[in-house]
Amino acid sequence: SVVSTQTTGSSGINAEYGEFQTFQHYFKQINLRMSKLGGKIIAAFATFVAVLTYLAIGAAIFQAIEQDHEIEQREAYDRELSKLLDKVDPVFHDELKAPCHMIEILEANPNSTAQWNFVNSVIFCLTIVTTIGYGAAYPVTDEGRGFCIFFALIGIPLFMACLAVYAQHTANLIRCIMKKLGLTHGLGDAQTERMQQWITMAFCLTVILTFSIYLCIMEGWSFIDSLYFTFVSFTTIGFGDLYPSSTSTDFHIIFIFFLILGLISLGTVIEAQTDNFGRLLSTISSSCDCLCKGRCFGGGQREQAEA
Repeated sequence: SVVSTQTTGSSGINAEYGEFQTFQHYFKQINLRMSKLGGKIIAAFATFVAVLTYLAIGAAIFQAIEQDHEIEQREAYDRELSKLLDKVDPVFHDELKAPCHMIEILEANPNSTAQWNFVNSVIFCLTIVTTIGYGAAYPVTDEGRGFCIFFALIGIPLFMACLAVYAQHTANLIRCIMKKLGLTHGLGDAQTERMQQWITMAFCLTVILTFSIYLCIMEGWSFIDSLYFTFVSFTTIGFGDLYPSSTSTDFHIIFIFFLILGLISLGTVIEAQTDNFGRLLSTISSSCDCLCKGRCFGGGQREQAEA
């Protein structure tokens, strides 16, 4: 009885020790995952802060370079207009100012108006690093053009790296959520992957439609024009035939937010469709190989048969 009691006690201790080891292993796994996740979050946040800092520094430098030239252009324009008005009866001054301003607009000289404030400079820098390049503003001084080259050489790779990181994280988040939903509802891997692709497309379309509606309201554009501008912006085509005329800071902040979010959503779609593109290319490559082998072997056999 004493032996059995000792055996029972030792087995109980072993069981408790085994449970403790299992719990310790599980805790280590959670800690490892959290540390990896924390590292990824810190890296993504640091990349985003680096891009924002780079845009802010670039905007301040462009503003310092181009704003003085902008003011000089404005003063020269005002002097020429004053000379013209001095030769005309004051009664007709208002009638002459309107066509002069219209000529100024038709000449498409963006630096003759207040273009190079800080917010507009940030948007200009963003169009450089995203390679959109609307053409609504551009540097006209030698210093500004030289700095634009330097700024683009560093800014484009930096922004593309940031965009790739956030697109991948967004795709991984959607993939993780869909896997959990698939396990909960007993869906297969193919169904889960298909749902993930649909959710990713829905996310991108939601961003596009939301920004298009916002432009319709703020700019008074038609929905087709707004949708066209949104698509051209998110795909970084940037024709420049349409560009918002709103000058409020709130509009510019929302514009920057949607532009970055749209690029991330489009990158998420590309990330989610990478496997499909790979399978499609593999299928095409295999089909071409089969056709080439069939023709080569078939042609060789026919030549041997004829001989």
